[in-house]
Amino acid sequence: MAEGEASPDAQPGLRIGFLHLLSGSMVGRALSFGANLLLSRSLGPDNLGLVNLILSTTQTVEMTVRSGVDFGLSYALTGEGASLPVQRQGEIAHSALRVVQASTLLVGLAVWLWVMPGRGLLPTHLPLPRSWLLTVLLVICSLESLGTVQWDLLLIRGQTGALALRQGLFAPLKIGAAWLGALLVGLSGALTGYALAVGVQALWLWRIGRTLLPWPPQRHFDPPTALNLVKAGTPQYLTNVLATLVFPLLAGVAKGSGLAEVGYLRVGQILVQLFTLLPGALVPILFVRLRSGSDFQEQMRGTERSLRALWWSALICLVGFLLIDRWVLTLFFGPTFLPALQATRVLVLGAIGESVGQLLHQPLLASRRMRLFLVAQNGGALLAALAGLLLIPRIGAAGFLASKLIYGLVPMLLYFAAAWPAFKERGVPLRHLMLTLALAPICWLPASGGKPGMIELLVLLGSLIVLGGEGPSLMRGLRRSG
Repeated sequence: MAEGEASPDAQPGLRIGFLHLLSGSMVGRALSFGANLLLSRSLGPDNLGLVNLILSTTQTVEMTVRSGVDFGLSYALTGEGASLPVQRQGEIAHSALRVVQASTLLVGLAVWLWVMPGRGLLPTHLPLPRSWLLTVLLVICSLESLGTVQWDLLLIRGQTGALALRQGLFAPLKIGAAWLGALLVGLSGALTGYALAVGVQALWLWRIGRTLLPWPPQRHFDPPTALNLVKAGTPQYLTNVLATLVFPLLAGVAKGSGLAEVGYLRVGQILVQLFTLLPGALVPILFVRLRSGSDFQEQMRGTERSLRALWWSALICLVGFLLIDRWVLTLFFGPTFLPALQATRVLVLGAIGESVGQLLHQPLLASRRMRLFLVAQNGGALLAALAGLLLIPRIGAAGFLASKLIYGLVPMLLYFAAAWPAFKERGVPLRHLMLTLALAPICWLPASGGKPGMIELLVLLGSLIVLGGEGPSLMRGLRRSG
């Protein structure tokens, strides 16, 4: 093979790539979970709420500065684009990096205007100076954002082993550094430790990024290529931007209900990581794999078995968790975090809806069928934002939870309706959908007291019986596919 051609083996097989990312996710999420427990106990609900605001802002900024070039890169360098000369691939990737750098500068300025002159995001009464918190926030946001292109390239180039370090090493490293800092000097130490760990990650990404492709000189910039990348990823990017409409609602919870309520939400977000383990590993590889499919029907058939396994696993874990979540919260986080019960349940259910929706819409993205994707995701985001704006001033954190549930379940329902005609075995996904909806009231209104109520127990045990009956046939199907 000529030196200027990209190897077709650069795109990972679904199983190998999935195992790389799954192993990294399993190790990393286990370590992150333990570090988050220690950090939560060290900071308490109020300080944990402030950390949650800063980390949520970082995630939102990181998603915003991509400007669509992450999806544009996936389209440009996979499928037919994988056969481009590697020098051309390097030029395309460099153009994407330039777009992210410019976006990071503009979004950073917007965050400064929001927090300082606008006095937004952070509550009025803070344990640390507002200017110091803003400086740490901008450092973390900038370093995280500037590494997005390198993470995307690791996936595109088939370096799933290195990509697994994102969850397997750096995620727990950042939380662990925050915990060590909290032990030394409290909240300021936690934020400083996190920022230092992000700096280590940024240095590693810069070094490995130089080995992925032959990069052009730093001064090189190709505006037409950058514009094409942005245009190719604009539909998905606009959807992500609309999704960020839910984020300012978290600041509303902090100002209206206090930082402690945001701390309780953080507990739910920590536990959600365990339920997004499988989709987090599967969805990126599945997208790259489906891009080689010939049509939507073929791509949907390639998704159906993964969907059944993912949905069944998520539901069986959710039901088991609902039976013991009171004990889990008290044991891991302490009795002061028991008020996080409703937040934990609702956020986990919403995350399952998002995960199923992500799996269902991968064939749509791979085949460039964007209309339904835009309607479902944008409609869900707008409904969620509207619900939050109306409900948070009235019911506080519960309004935020309602918006997250809408954002997770509404797109899933629309994708399910679109995929229904393409399913070969319709009974199983329909049962999974009905069980998901049946568990929503249990998650929203947990029985008071230290034990599950009778109705709650009956619904959960009935769900276990249904899911347990499906287990053997699911395992047989997976063995046959292996």
